[in-house]
Formats: sequence, structure tokens, C-alpha cells
Amino acid sequence: MGIIDRIINLFKMFFSGFVDSAEDRVPLERRLAYDRVKRAENLKKQMGAAEDVGAAAEMMVQQLAEARIVAANVRQEAKRHLEAAAAAAARGDTATQQSEEARAINLSEELAEAEAEVAGLEHLVEEALSDKKEAIAMVIDQSKELEKLARNDSRLVARARMTGMRRQQLELRERMMDLVPGDQSNTRARMEEQIGKDEVRYRARRDVVDAMWQAKRGAQRDAMTQQTAAGAAKLDELKRELGLAAAPAAPAPAQTQTQAAEQQAGTEGTGGA
Repeated sequence: MGIIDRIINLFKMFFSGFVDSAEDRVPLERRLAYDRVKRAENLKKQMGAAEDVGAAAEMMVQQLAEARIVAANVRQEAKRHLEAAAAAAARGDTATQQSEEARAINLSEELAEAEAEVAGLEHLVEEALSDKKEAIAMVIDQSKELEKLARNDSRLVARARMTGMRRQQLELRERMMDLVPGDQSNTRARMEEQIGKDEVRYRARRDVVDAMWQAKRGAQRDAMTQQTAAGAAKLDELKRELGLAAAPAAPAPAQTQTQAAEQQAGTEGTGGA
């Protein structure tokens, strides 16, 4: 085998592997359904061809009927001319006899051609009807085959699903029995260590973000509470309109004369003492 043949075979192998991998990506059920669709399209074409064959057979049958009618008419006309020639001969009318016989001869030639055409059409009609019957039988067989494929595809899909389930169950049992080599290190300890590091980083970031958030909110509150004199006046005006203004402080009650006298006596006593 030459080097060129080896290269060609290598490319074929790579290409077939690519096609197989591409087909494997498509679910089995969809691939089978696509194949059935293509077969149904082919069956539809066959049905169209069968209809064409049937139409041709019907046309040939009609032509055969017309040819038979023509041949029968020619036969009857030739017979009439022969009868007329015989009657003329019986009368001794030679001229009429010869004329009628000549016409009968011409019609006999035409009758021979008409009957030959009828025989040919009969053969064609027989073949057309046979083709029509075969086409119909082929379409029926193809439709039955398509139904059979659909049933077989359903069973095939069920087998594929069952095989997949069994394979998954087997893989599960293998993992449970540690038959499949895997990561035998202390996975949980490493996970706990990683989680601890994540928690530390989270708390550190949370403290920084909380402090920044509180500072931002304090600045926003300070900015919101700053007021000018005009703004404070408007705020008081709005509160008064809503009946929310604070009531003015009540004046201190006036002292009675008795309380004033007692207070003055107490003051004098304190001074004398």
C-alpha cells in the first residue's frame, strides 16, 4: 500500500470518527425519528409515482375503448359495403358491385390497422394495469414496513434507556465498592479547611464593609439634618399648618399677696438671725 493510500485511509478514519461522535451527541430517539421521516418522504414520492402509473393506466384503458369502438364501426361499415356489392351483383349491376367492393377493400385495410392498434393497446393496458397493481402493492408494503420500523424503534429506544439505567446502576455499585479509582485523599478535611478560610475572609470583609456602611449612613444623616435658617423657618411653617407645632411655654403663675408676705418674713428672719 502506497503512502497516498495510507493518508487517504487516515483521513477516512478521522472523518468517520468525527461523524460518529457528532451522531452520538444526538439522542437515539431523535435519530430514529429523523430516519422514519426520511422514509415517509420517500414513501410519499412512491405514492405519487403510483398515482401517475394509475393515471397512465386509466388513460390507456380509455384509449383502448375508443380504439375498439373505431374498429367496430369500421367493421360494420365494411360489412355494409360487402352486402351492397353482393346485392349489386345479384342485380347484375357490375359498376356498383366494383365500387362497393373497392370501398370494402379500403375499409378492410383500415380495419386491419384498427384491430392491430387495439391489440397493441390491449398489451399496453395489461402492462399498465400490472404496473399500477405492483405500484400499489409496493406502497402498501412500504407503509407496513414503516409501521414495523416505528414499533421496532420504540423497542430499541426502550432497550437503550434500560441499558443506560443498568450502566448507571453498575457505576453506582462500583463507586460504592471502591472499584473505580478516585480521589482517595481526605476530602472532608480539605473542605473544612477551605470553608474555614472562606469564613475568615468573609468576617474580615464584613467588618470593613460594615464600618464603611455606617460611616456612609452617618454622613448621609448629617447631610440630611443640616438646615439653613430659611429651611428651618419653612419647616416650622409646615408643622404649624399640620398642627404639629410645639405649644409655647406657659407663663409662670403670679404669686399671691400672702405668699409674698410669707416669703418676705422668712427673708427678714433669716437676715436677723
